[in-house]
Amino acid sequence: MTTPSTREKILDAAMSIMRDHGVAKLTLDQAARVAGVSKGGVLYHFKSKDDLIRGMVQRMTDSCDALHHRYYAEQPEGPYRWARTVVHTAFDPQGPAGDPVSGALLAAMAVNPDLMAPIQAKYAEWVERVMSDSPDPAKAALVCSAMDGVVFQRILGLCQGCEKDAERLKQAALDLLKE
Repeated sequence: MTTPSTREKILDAAMSIMRDHGVAKLTLDQAARVAGVSKGGVLYHFKSKDDLIRGMVQRMTDSCDALHHRYYAEQPEGPYRWARTVVHTAFDPQGPAGDPVSGALLAAMAVNPDLMAPIQAKYAEWVERVMSDSPDPAKAALVCSAMDGVVFQRILGLCQGCEKDAERLKQAALDLLKE
Protein backbone atom coordinates (compact mmCIF):
# COMPACT_ATOMS: atom_id res chain seq x y z
CA MET A 1 0.00 0.00 0.00
CA THR A 2 1.36 3.42 -0.89
CA THR A 3 1.76 6.29 1.53
CA PRO A 4 -0.72 9.08 0.87
CA SER A 5 0.75 12.23 -0.62
CA THR A 6 0.85 15.43 1.42
CA ARG A 7 -2.02 16.75 -0.70
CA GLU A 8 -4.10 13.65 0.09
CA LYS A 9 -3.27 13.95 3.82
CA ILE A 10 -4.47 17.55 3.78
CA LEU A 11 -7.69 16.59 2.00
CA ASP A 12 -8.22 13.75 4.49
CA ALA A 13 -7.70 16.17 7.36
CA ALA A 14 -10.05 18.79 5.91
CA MET A 15 -12.75 16.19 5.32
CA SER A 16 -12.35 14.91 8.86
CA ILE A 17 -12.74 18.44 10.23
CA MET A 18 -15.87 18.98 8.15
CA ARG A 19 -17.36 15.63 9.21
CA ASP A 20 -16.75 16.33 12.88
CA HIS A 21 -17.31 20.09 13.10
CA GLY A 22 -18.79 21.44 9.85
CA VAL A 23 -17.46 23.85 7.25
CA ALA A 24 -17.37 26.82 9.65
CA LYS A 25 -14.58 25.17 11.68
CA LEU A 26 -12.43 24.40 8.65
CA THR A 27 -9.39 26.66 8.44
CA LEU A 28 -6.07 26.20 6.71
CA ASP A 29 -4.38 26.27 10.14
CA GLN A 30 -6.67 23.53 11.46
CA ALA A 31 -6.18 21.44 8.31
CA ALA A 32 -2.41 21.78 8.73
CA ARG A 33 -2.58 20.70 12.40
CA VAL A 34 -4.77 17.68 11.70
CA ALA A 35 -2.70 16.66 8.65
CA GLY A 36 0.55 17.06 10.57
CA VAL A 37 2.04 19.50 8.08
CA SER A 38 3.00 23.15 8.22
CA LYS A 39 0.61 25.85 7.10
CA GLY A 40 3.13 26.52 4.32
CA GLY A 41 2.67 22.89 3.26
CA VAL A 42 -1.06 23.45 3.04
CA LEU A 43 -0.60 26.71 1.13
CA TYR A 44 1.71 24.95 -1.34
CA HIS A 45 -1.19 22.70 -2.36
CA PHE A 46 -4.18 24.94 -1.63
CA LYS A 47 -3.93 28.72 -1.93
CA SER A 48 -7.12 29.40 0.08
CA LYS A 49 -9.92 27.74 2.03
CA ASP A 50 -12.05 27.87 -1.13
CA ASP A 51 -9.27 26.10 -3.04
CA LEU A 52 -9.19 23.41 -0.34
CA ILE A 53 -12.97 23.02 -0.56
CA ARG A 54 -12.70 22.73 -4.36
CA GLY A 55 -10.20 19.93 -3.80
CA MET A 56 -12.65 18.14 -1.51
CA VAL A 57 -15.49 18.63 -4.00
CA GLN A 58 -13.26 17.22 -6.74
CA ARG A 59 -12.36 14.24 -4.57
CA MET A 60 -16.03 13.50 -3.80
CA THR A 61 -16.92 13.88 -7.48
CA ASP A 62 -14.10 11.55 -8.53
CA SER A 63 -15.19 9.03 -5.91
CA CYS A 64 -18.76 9.10 -7.19
CA ASP A 65 -17.51 8.72 -10.76
CA ALA A 66 -15.46 5.68 -9.74
CA LEU A 67 -18.57 4.20 -8.14
CA HIS A 68 -20.49 4.86 -11.37
CA HIS A 69 -17.84 2.98 -13.34
CA ARG A 70 -17.91 0.06 -10.91
CA TYR A 71 -21.67 -0.30 -11.23
CA TYR A 72 -21.53 0.22 -15.00
CA ALA A 73 -19.16 -2.75 -15.30
CA GLU A 74 -21.65 -4.88 -13.34
CA GLN A 75 -24.66 -3.92 -15.47
CA PRO A 76 -25.70 -6.09 -18.40
CA GLU A 77 -25.27 -4.48 -21.77
CA GLY A 78 -28.30 -2.89 -23.31
CA PRO A 79 -30.50 0.17 -23.18
CA TYR A 80 -30.40 2.38 -20.09
CA ARG A 81 -27.17 0.83 -18.82
CA TRP A 82 -25.90 4.20 -17.56
CA ALA A 83 -29.29 5.13 -16.07
CA ARG A 84 -29.35 1.80 -14.20
CA THR A 85 -25.85 2.65 -12.99
CA VAL A 86 -27.14 5.95 -11.57
CA VAL A 87 -29.92 4.12 -9.71
CA HIS A 88 -27.49 1.71 -8.07
CA THR A 89 -25.07 4.51 -7.17
CA ALA A 90 -27.84 6.61 -5.60
CA PHE A 91 -28.63 3.85 -3.10
CA ASP A 92 -25.06 2.81 -2.34
CA PRO A 93 -24.20 3.51 1.31
CA GLN A 94 -20.57 4.09 0.26
CA GLY A 95 -21.64 6.81 -2.17
CA PRO A 96 -21.31 10.51 -1.51
CA ALA A 97 -24.74 10.74 0.11
CA GLY A 98 -23.54 8.35 2.80
CA ASP A 99 -20.68 10.66 3.84
CA PRO A 100 -21.57 13.51 6.23
CA VAL A 101 -18.98 15.71 4.53
CA SER A 102 -21.36 15.96 1.56
CA GLY A 103 -23.76 18.10 3.56
CA ALA A 104 -20.95 20.38 4.72
CA LEU A 105 -19.70 20.75 1.15
CA LEU A 106 -23.23 21.52 0.01
CA ALA A 107 -23.40 24.28 2.63
CA ALA A 108 -20.06 25.69 1.46
CA MET A 109 -21.24 25.67 -2.16
CA ALA A 110 -24.47 27.46 -1.18
CA VAL A 111 -22.37 30.28 0.27
CA ASN A 112 -19.95 30.33 -2.67
CA PRO A 113 -21.49 28.94 -5.89
CA ASP A 114 -18.08 29.14 -7.64
CA LEU A 115 -17.15 26.03 -5.67
CA MET A 116 -19.67 24.02 -7.70
CA ALA A 117 -17.60 24.01 -10.90
CA PRO A 118 -16.15 20.48 -10.45
CA ILE A 119 -19.61 19.02 -9.82
CA GLN A 120 -21.21 20.91 -12.70
CA ALA A 121 -18.58 19.69 -15.16
CA LYS A 122 -18.82 16.06 -14.04
CA TYR A 123 -22.63 16.18 -13.88
CA ALA A 124 -22.77 17.31 -17.51
CA GLU A 125 -20.58 14.32 -18.39
CA TRP A 126 -22.86 11.97 -16.44
CA VAL A 127 -25.97 13.31 -18.19
CA GLU A 128 -24.28 12.82 -21.55
CA ARG A 129 -23.46 9.21 -20.63
CA VAL A 130 -27.02 8.48 -19.57
CA MET A 131 -28.45 9.98 -22.75
CA SER A 132 -25.97 8.05 -24.92
CA ASP A 133 -27.63 4.69 -24.31
CA SER A 134 -31.21 5.68 -23.51
CA PRO A 135 -33.83 4.97 -26.16
CA ASP A 136 -36.21 7.29 -24.30
CA PRO A 137 -34.11 10.20 -22.99
CA ALA A 138 -37.07 11.74 -21.16
CA LYS A 139 -37.66 8.52 -19.20
CA ALA A 140 -33.97 8.26 -18.32
CA ALA A 141 -33.86 11.93 -17.28
CA LEU A 142 -36.91 11.47 -15.09
CA VAL A 143 -35.44 8.44 -13.31
CA CYS A 144 -32.06 10.14 -12.88
CA SER A 145 -33.72 13.28 -11.51
CA ALA A 146 -35.56 11.11 -9.00
CA MET A 147 -32.22 9.58 -8.01
CA ASP A 148 -30.81 13.09 -7.50
CA GLY A 149 -33.72 13.61 -5.12
CA VAL A 150 -32.88 10.40 -3.25
CA VAL A 151 -29.27 11.51 -2.89
CA PHE A 152 -30.23 14.99 -1.64
CA GLN A 153 -32.74 13.54 0.83
CA ARG A 154 -29.95 11.41 2.27
CA ILE A 155 -27.43 14.28 2.33
CA LEU A 156 -29.88 16.60 4.05
CA GLY A 157 -31.15 13.96 6.48
CA LEU A 158 -34.71 14.27 5.18
CA CYS A 159 -35.27 10.56 4.80
CA GLN A 160 -35.51 9.45 8.41
CA GLY A 161 -36.92 5.93 8.42
CA CYS A 162 -36.91 5.69 4.62
CA GLU A 163 -34.32 2.92 4.64
CA LYS A 164 -37.04 0.28 4.83
CA ASP A 165 -38.52 1.56 1.57
CA ALA A 166 -35.19 2.05 -0.19
CA GLU A 167 -35.03 -1.36 -1.86
CA ARG A 168 -38.61 -1.06 -3.08
CA LEU A 169 -37.95 2.42 -4.48
CA LYS A 170 -34.71 1.27 -6.12
CA GLN A 171 -36.50 -1.66 -7.77
CA ALA A 172 -39.32 0.61 -8.99
CA ALA A 173 -36.76 2.90 -10.63
CA LEU A 174 -35.01 -0.05 -12.26
CA ASP A 175 -38.37 -1.43 -13.47
CA LEU A 176 -39.05 1.87 -15.23
CA LEU A 177 -35.84 1.34 -17.21
CA LYS A 178 -36.83 -2.00 -18.69
CA GLU A 179 -37.49 -2.00 -22.39
